[in-house]
Parts: sequence; structure tokens; C-alpha cells
Amino acid sequence: MLRFVRPQITRNLTCLQKSFTTTSRLGTYKEWKQLSDDDKRNFIHSYVSFYKEKHPCSKSNVMYRSLAEGMDEHGDIPYVFGILYNEIRSVTLGESTDNKRGQGILGDPSLESLLK
Repeated sequence: MLRFVRPQITRNLTCLQKSFTTTSRLGTYKEWKQLSDDDKRNFIHSYVSFYKEKHPCSKSNVMYRSLAEGMDEHGDIPYVFGILYNEIRSVTLGESTDNKRGQGILGDPSLESLLK
């Protein structure tokens, strides 16, 4: 009499599907160093606006605004925003060890819309 071992096959397929989902999401968002200068500037402007809207009373608004202010004029791209971008990307992909999706400022799920 033949018996099929379905639970093992189903379990293996589930694990395989999860790994394909994670692998396919890794290519979804570029790292900061892969972005063009225009994409970096767009992210910075979007992040500063987003942060001001979400946290209107925060003193960080002044800091972010002053960092971004002369960026276009001087052709400068403050790298601190690259650190933020890469952390938001890591949180979105579930790779971050410091922040979790849905918790804290960098875990805000709506930040994903700023990624390229």
C-alpha cells in the first residue's frame, strides 16, 4: 500500500515560498549608494516634508530642514539622509536589528512610499 507524505511536502513548499518572497523583495528597493543624485534629493525633500507633517512639534524638523536647505544650491547631498534611507529600507525588508516595522519613527509603514 502506498502512502503519501503530504505534510512534509507542504511544509517544504511553504518554506520555499517564503524564501522566494524574501529574495524577490531584496531587489525591490535600491540602496542609497545605488540612487542617482536626483533620487537622493527627492528622497530628502520628501522625508523632510513627511517628518514635519508627522511630528510637527519636534526639534528635529529644524535640523533636517537646515541640512537640506543649501543642498540644491551647493550640489551637496548630506549623507545623514543616506543612513536614514538605508535604515528605512532595512525595516521595510525586515532586516533591521534596531527598528521594527510599526514601532517608532523609522518603523512607520508609510515611510516605505519614499523608497526607490
